[in-house]
Amino acid sequence: MTIRMLFFVAMLLTIIGCQQQEITVESNPEQIDAEFVRQEAPGPVEEERTETTITIGAVGDVLLHERVYVPAETEGGYDFMPMLQEVESLLAAPDFLMANQESMPGGVEIGLSTYPSFNSPQEIVSNLQTLGVDMVIGANNHTLDRGVKAVESALDFYDEIGMDYVGVYRDTPDREKDRIVAVDDITLGVLAYTYGTNGIPIPEGHEDIVALIDRERMQQDVERLREKVDIVIVHMHWGDEYAREPNAEQRELAQHLSEAGTDIIFGHHPHVLQPIDHLQQENGQETYVFYSLGNFFSGQNFEYTDIGGVGTIEVTKTIKGDEQVVEIHTPHIEPTLVMLENDVYRMMPMADSGGSLINGSTTEQMREHVQMYVNE
Repeated sequence: MTIRMLFFVAMLLTIIGCQQQEITVESNPEQIDAEFVRQEAPGPVEEERTETTITIGAVGDVLLHERVYVPAETEGGYDFMPMLQEVESLLAAPDFLMANQESMPGGVEIGLSTYPSFNSPQEIVSNLQTLGVDMVIGANNHTLDRGVKAVESALDFYDEIGMDYVGVYRDTPDREKDRIVAVDDITLGVLAYTYGTNGIPIPEGHEDIVALIDRERMQQDVERLREKVDIVIVHMHWGDEYAREPNAEQRELAQHLSEAGTDIIFGHHPHVLQPIDHLQQENGQETYVFYSLGNFFSGQNFEYTDIGGVGTIEVTKTIKGDEQVVEIHTPHIEPTLVMLENDVYRMMPMADSGGSLINGSTTEQMREHVQMYVNE
């Protein structure tokens, strides 16, 4: 074989070898693709997680004695704003705020009145609304002081200004209407009850004008709401007047409501602050109890009756995929004080005062008092 032929054969073998190498590479695309996938494929997609926290608040008894509302009179009616403006920041802070309107605001048309049979100016409600109150509680021992006419006049006014109410009702259909409020995608159901009406009988034909404490009916109400909302709130008008700690009946009723599914209980009637408690049932149900929020705005001058508070508690709702968790936490009462100066009653944060003029209590002492069960 000539040199020229040998060169040609060598070149031909080289070309064939290169073609075979290219064919080998192209014939195994899975190897390259698999490596590419290992480098570029995304990991598992995390489920979206959202978390929402709101603050629920309540204040105690708004009980307007004559000595409170007379100085508020103006040429055009009544104005309580100068008396309340110093607590505006406290009332504006919660995302949803309730107030126990203990003296029925039937208005001047049926005649204002004071202890023992109260009827108050309606402006107290619109003033509280301006300051941040979203719902008034109407179940208390003074609900029927001036009869059905005062109740209906108050409810007409609530409707007129768009103020939600609970515990006092026009009729049975009104009572059977669920009080459900949505705050930032967290739903709240609210109920309210009173131990009695100062011996005044419930008028015939108005059997549901005010919700009385009835264990069976309360349980039914709570269980019905429990299925519809994230948080069940119950206001209770209960306890012994001027007692600084709850009695056995308050504790028993709190357990009953907790077992039924209540998350938060706000108490009224003692006119003084009582501690916060935390109840936990075997089924995991947790309940925070504010046994008494004291007097918020009144003219009572007994020991500790000049001290009330803005009770607050936080609710956090976490949603991840199909799972939903609702947690209740951070219960607190910020003490407030009613001061009498130049025959005018005015509200202020207790922290901004020198303490109670009636008994010398300080803000720190009151904070310790309301937290003593939780701290234990």
